[in-house]
Amino acid sequence: MAEAVNIFQLMGQEQTRSTWNTLIHSGRFGHAHILAGHAGVGKDALALTIAATINCKADQNKPCGQCTACRQIQNLEYPQLHLVFALPRRSASQTDPLSGVKEGELDLINAELAKKIAWPYYHLQIDGANDIRISTIRKLRKDVYLANDPDTTRVVIILRAHRMNVEAANALLKILEEPPQGTVFLLTTEFPDRLPDTIRSRCSMHHIPDLGWELIRDDLMEKRGVDQTQAEICARMSMGDLAAAHTFAEQDNTFWLERIRATLNTLAREDFVSVHKQVLKLNDKELENDESRQQFLSLLILFFRDVALQIKPGETALWMTQVTQLNKLFPQCDSPAAIKAIERTKDALSRKVHLQLALTALFFELRKHLRGQPS
Repeated sequence: MAEAVNIFQLMGQEQTRSTWNTLIHSGRFGHAHILAGHAGVGKDALALTIAATINCKADQNKPCGQCTACRQIQNLEYPQLHLVFALPRRSASQTDPLSGVKEGELDLINAELAKKIAWPYYHLQIDGANDIRISTIRKLRKDVYLANDPDTTRVVIILRAHRMNVEAANALLKILEEPPQGTVFLLTTEFPDRLPDTIRSRCSMHHIPDLGWELIRDDLMEKRGVDQTQAEICARMSMGDLAAAHTFAEQDNTFWLERIRATLNTLAREDFVSVHKQVLKLNDKELENDESRQQFLSLLILFFRDVALQIKPGETALWMTQVTQLNKLFPQCDSPAAIKAIERTKDALSRKVHLQLALTALFFELRKHLRGQPS
């Protein structure tokens, strides 16, 4: 008997997948769902798996990976699959999300989608794509109310749904209030609390668990041929984000160690100039992007966690010497407060606050926490 095929490379999440299969076949499958969880846990891969399971033409053990529906969904070519994501703001059009997007930019967007097709864990990186606007939802509304083949289920997947601006969220709400027949909405997000209460109240909420770092370590060793020590370091730094772990693995360990050393030197000083230099580096578009800055902040969180745990020599850690020295020089270091400050900054940067001001404020706050001083 043929078994369901893991065509979207969903890693771990066996219990979650089993729960969804039961729900799909229960006859109580609602029309709108929020898949909430940290970045890199497989929300998008799960959403695509659900879309394929619903539309697979096999008699059982869906998705089969062989039928036309499965193959088309795998390539994001299924006519009844609508993938919604943030696009660059290039014109004031209220009905055409791609209005004003140049041919070269469209090629780059398609290249990003190709990476997503190859590996659903990939985080789309599209310049200027800061929010999901009302033009995208209005285009979606026009499409989903068209006649649908009764033998198929139309699936709308909204990636990082918390990026919808107010107008877009209100437009989506109107669709959810009067959903077209035979249509399922799947909203993936790391921040469900940013979605309006009116949206959340019309969707079933599902928490997607974090991936264990051991699982990520083994994946890096198997797929990238990374040695066990580096794989463990990258897995721990990723904080459960599989895509981030693969990005970390592209760099030599010394790259991350130098970043920690430079940051600690900045925090240990009392001057403004050193902070200013560090912020300028992080703000340099030639050296950094949104993804790399988030990775850097995740790296800092992991470092301060190891400081709080007072890791001992012999334990796997990229920065054993730095942790030991910091504990000796700053015994009053308030690591939990430092971690919370970094997490707030990660959240703020994802909402596109003023980059330089946010990073400058963070460095000065970390200086205080390093010395055990209140903010």
